[in-house]
Amino acid sequence: MDTQIPLAFDAGSRSIRFGFCNDRTPSSDIPAVVGDMLNGTESVVHTNRIGKNLKYKVDTNTLCVPREGMELINIMDKGLIQDWDAFENLMEYAFSSCLFTDPKFHPIIFTESPMNTYKNREKLMELLFEKFNVPAMMLCKNSAAAAFSCGVQTGIVVDSGATHTTAVPVYEGYVKTDAIVTSPMGGDFILNKCKQHFSEKNIDVIPHYLIANKQPVNAKEIPIWSRKNTVPNVTNSWHNYMCKSVVEDFQHTVLEVADRDAILSNLPTCHYEFPNGYNQEFGSERFKIPEFLFNTNESGDLTSLSEIVHLCAEMCNSTIIDELYANIIVTGGNSLIKGFPRRLHSEIAANFRNTSRVKLTAPIDSSIRRFGSWIGGALLATTAKLNHLWFSSNDYYENGASEISLYLTH
Repeated sequence: MDTQIPLAFDAGSRSIRFGFCNDRTPSSDIPAVVGDMLNGTESVVHTNRIGKNLKYKVDTNTLCVPREGMELINIMDKGLIQDWDAFENLMEYAFSSCLFTDPKFHPIIFTESPMNTYKNREKLMELLFEKFNVPAMMLCKNSAAAAFSCGVQTGIVVDSGATHTTAVPVYEGYVKTDAIVTSPMGGDFILNKCKQHFSEKNIDVIPHYLIANKQPVNAKEIPIWSRKNTVPNVTNSWHNYMCKSVVEDFQHTVLEVADRDAILSNLPTCHYEFPNGYNQEFGSERFKIPEFLFNTNESGDLTSLSEIVHLCAEMCNSTIIDELYANIIVTGGNSLIKGFPRRLHSEIAANFRNTSRVKLTAPIDSSIRRFGSWIGGALLATTAKLNHLWFSSNDYYENGASEISLYLTH
């Protein structure tokens, strides 16, 4: 472990990040989705550059090619691996076609969800040691890793990802799993709100692969475009995936979180053009959609993101509450919406008894905020004083996965 460069893997609901631990950010960030040719219209096995067989279509460029009969399979579910066969194929692709290395030469650190199960942890160890023959591995909670990336050992990590947002208390580097609070309001929640808005305004979401050509039109005019006539008979899962990519681009480009007392009509608009040529200026609606994250009056029984932070702190020992509020870390792809950290801080401070003690850390560099767990994991793997956290292949074969997994739960 002193001579080999460790590899870090951070698996999320939307994508899986990995790279060498001596890099500043992960070298690859690929979708946590694979394509499977279920109906046999195309060979179910294709060969990669080093001669190994891969059953699935992997990575963005490959997934975005329309193929008849290709179904898309989600590898992850709420941060947990659910399809191990697809995950194994993705790992093979990562080593051979992205990292260009043999895993037997590199210790591997894997971040895991605080809600990861004993069974899943055992399966991961079995896969890494028996399939990929890694020399050693380390597991760490993704929330603790995100805190470590900001130099914090005690605080609350607000991780707003694709499927949900969690407030996770970390005390002296360890996650307090009995005080984790989760909200279903994540990136997918915002995407659904965008789709709802498009439906109400009769805005069609046409993915790029269907469009042969288009003509310029004025704002809010009916788009003029022609459909490709050579498109294969794609599956619903693939078509929906491509439509989702359009809505995601709209979300990243247009949406913004307003200040608490802002008058939306006075805020600047943002122009956006859809793939089929339809375009318009988006005004107050681009602020109203993410407003649901902080103002749940119109969202039924959902809990706002500031409220889950308060609930998380209240479930912890009263002696550490002040320290938790003084170190709130924001991470996750959904937190990249412009204005997200500022609004979250103001909402938390507005309901806390001592606003001077609330300190929120959200790295300005979007890559650091998005990849906080990976960066923290890479730092942990290269910190000499934490070498005792590694367990080797000898440990695995002598003690077994169940014994090591039991040790890791404490």
